[in-house]
Amino acid sequence: MMKVWKKTIAISATALFATGVLAADNMKERIEQRFKELDRNGNGIITHAEMMSIVQEKFGEFDKNRDGFLSLAELPKEMPVPEHVRERMEKRSERMQERMAEQGEEFDPEDMPPPRGPRGARFDGKPTRLHFVAKHDRDGDERVSLEEFAVKALRHFKRMDVNGNGEVTKDEAFEAAKEHRMKRGKGHPKQPHHGR
Repeated sequence: MMKVWKKTIAISATALFATGVLAADNMKERIEQRFKELDRNGNGIITHAEMMSIVQEKFGEFDKNRDGFLSLAELPKEMPVPEHVRERMEKRSERMQERMAEQGEEFDPEDMPPPRGPRGARFDGKPTRLHFVAKHDRDGDERVSLEEFAVKALRHFKRMDVNGNGEVTKDEAFEAAKEHRMKRGKGHPKQPHHGR
């Protein structure tokens, strides 16, 4: 009985280690891909100016009347889902499909539970413009300014800019992501964020 128990522990430990290694590799791959997108001039450093130019471009895609604010009327009824979120949802669907196939069951994507939205609320994976404005409008004027739109990006940039020099290297980005992941429990379900 003791041999079986030791083998079970050894197999479990190996599986956990392999899962951790794969998750770390996947995380590094995602960070490198995102880093390339943000490093506009390809010099291996993301500057505050580069990050803000991307934020301004994204803001400009929605600010149809160019008044410096995003109103409900300017936004699409269903806000676009970021590519990395879409990829995560697709991978989740693939894992679910594999598990069900192993159990001899048919997979129907409609059976999947919806992803969790901000603060743990469930939504169908398609954030609405109303949700977007409610999330970003900090002064209650029912529209989103560039400053309000940039808050999350600035918070992420500050977290990655470990030495506070206004630049983020790939190593800083990777270390910040690792630290953030550790704070969130190494891949355990997301805990609701209480600050915006």
